[in-house]
Amino acid sequence: MKNSQLYLIISQLGTIEHRSLAQFVRSPYHNRRPELITFCNLLIKSAQTKDQIPNTREYYFRKIFPGQPYDDKKMRYTISFLNKLVKKFLAIEQLKDDPISEQRLIAKAFRKKGLANIYEKEIQNCLKLLEKKSFRNAQYYLDNYLIGYEDYEAFYKRKKSTSKIGEILPKINQSADIYLMATTLKLGCMWLSFRIQEQPQQYKSLLLQTLDLIEEQAYYRQFPVIELYYYAYRMLTSAQDDSYFGSFKSLIEQHQLTFPLEELSELYVLAINHCIKQANLGNQSYKKELFEIYKKGLEADVFLNNGQMNSVTYINIAQSGLIQEAYDWVLAFIEKNKVFLKSSLRKEYYLFNLASYYNKKGNYDQVMEILRTMTFDETMLELAARRMLLKIYFELNEMDALYSFFDSFKNYIYRHKEVGYGKDNYLNLIKYAKKITDINPRDQKAIARLKEEISQTQAIAEKAWLLERVSLLSK
Repeated sequence: MKNSQLYLIISQLGTIEHRSLAQFVRSPYHNRRPELITFCNLLIKSAQTKDQIPNTREYYFRKIFPGQPYDDKKMRYTISFLNKLVKKFLAIEQLKDDPISEQRLIAKAFRKKGLANIYEKEIQNCLKLLEKKSFRNAQYYLDNYLIGYEDYEAFYKRKKSTSKIGEILPKINQSADIYLMATTLKLGCMWLSFRIQEQPQQYKSLLLQTLDLIEEQAYYRQFPVIELYYYAYRMLTSAQDDSYFGSFKSLIEQHQLTFPLEELSELYVLAINHCIKQANLGNQSYKKELFEIYKKGLEADVFLNNGQMNSVTYINIAQSGLIQEAYDWVLAFIEKNKVFLKSSLRKEYYLFNLASYYNKKGNYDQVMEILRTMTFDETMLELAARRMLLKIYFELNEMDALYSFFDSFKNYIYRHKEVGYGKDNYLNLIKYAKKITDINPRDQKAIARLKEEISQTQAIAEKAWLLERVSLLSK
């Protein structure tokens, strides 16, 4: 049973949801099979107590149908009936979180019953709910279209007011256009962001026509959801033109309240990834832009998901600040935001960021105090920590410790298969760091050859630092 879809769904529900589900299953409106009440209660108890009770079909059958011999077919039907009931419960719970759709369906029910006066009141209530929302994203225009279409259906079926239909059609047409254009642009950005494959031509044709239309008719750029995704797409496809990024960045700040937090977070990620890509291509000014985007995103709370911050984001923000030498800001960020990390990862990521901070400040004793006593469970952190230690041993000229560290670092890489395709990067770092240590500082030809060899090697971590160390030898 533990591997069944039904158990998996119930085990993922919270305590309040368990209580609501039990009430739902007890309702004779939704369920007329008493055995499902017993079965549901047992599964909820099992999910809450985890391994404290058996989880076989036979166990549940005995509890649901006491005194009856086990019947696998009957049990499978019982599981199927409860599975459908749980899914129905989840659908209704989702509808409770979408009051506009709920209100529209209420209005639709009255329209279909021919209760025109009640329908008018309910559809107006639906419009009021929609207009109360500050968001003007694509979903707003879809809701507007669906509400408008209900009105069209109401007046068309009654055939009483042609003039009223003449008022409705332009509104629903506009909402449909904005939704379609904004969604087409957003999908174009999604294809570019994930780069799983090239966007197929049959989908790209509509996108290209949408771009042309926006550029030909300024009318469409008055809608923030279209304008923002237009500049996002142009930013991603015209990397050499910084003006698109500038416009996109300004629009995000200007229209933060236009989008729900989840979508606003996605827009910030587009800007962040663009900055990282540009910085990696050598455009150093984007490192500062990246830091500014991170700061704006923190102010807007876009990096929190259900009250938690992604641990990698926590590191990336700190690293971005350290590159800009915003030391006081970074230390404050590290301390303030550690509480938002998942509890099982909090200590590791907090200490890693603290070590990075001390490292950039040149406080190597504090760095080594943290890293020598800490073994990180996360392979990514452990590799980054070892890179940090390797560079510190160089800086402090601790040759005995460095040679010992070369061996332990190499052994770690070979032991941990999850390093994967990055293995060569770290092995080459060790290889060339060792060559720099062993080389005769008077042999300038050998130094020049080593510098060229490092420059030509593609798979290598800390390449810029290695070249800097070799350059110091050639002076």
